[in-house]
Amino acid sequence: MPPAIVDWEKRWVDEDTPWDLSGVTPALRDAVERQAGSLGHALVPGCGAAYDVAFLAGRCATVTAIDVAPGAVEVARQKTESTGADIVLGNFFEHDFGRRFDFIFDYTFFCAIQPCERPRWGKRMAELLGDGGRLLTLVFPIDESKAFDPNAEGPPFPVSVAAYEDVLLRHGLIKVSESRSEHSVKPRRDKELVVWWEKPKQKL
Repeated sequence: MPPAIVDWEKRWVDEDTPWDLSGVTPALRDAVERQAGSLGHALVPGCGAAYDVAFLAGRCATVTAIDVAPGAVEVARQKTESTGADIVLGNFFEHDFGRRFDFIFDYTFFCAIQPCERPRWGKRMAELLGDGGRLLTLVFPIDESKAFDPNAEGPPFPVSVAAYEDVLLRHGLIKVSESRSEHSVKPRRDKELVVWWEKPKQKL
């Protein structure tokens, strides 16, 4: 029997948001600060309270973020009001963003969707990344033995780097780097990897 669909709005109303770090994700801050220059036009799916969105707004040309829960979007808009970030209430898989992006950040989105939705996630990421665009994933929570189990319990559903590769490589994205971060929050440190992906530029 497949896992039940999560009512994300109820989670926000009930303040049942254990994934919320109440601040910028330290591993994201470190990864981005290692990059030279602007990250260009950025997208953050499943943005939640948007701490990371506010941080990225100072390092990107534009930042668009999306969440399916009205409660999350309300909080996100309050927290990013002065940043110029565009916070969208909608479904990541269906919303027309009207553009492609240079940078996409995914932390607690891939592990929040039903495992059966992962191929759709990979296809969508490839569609939304422009040529030469980069995807930064914080791969969490890693559990090699259950990452491909369609009946695994979640969210967060167990993942692995291979689970991301399975749905990204088929669409032409390449893995650029994979590493642990000393800045990962302590409870997640042994279950998390920082992985950069890239969509190669098309040859003329």
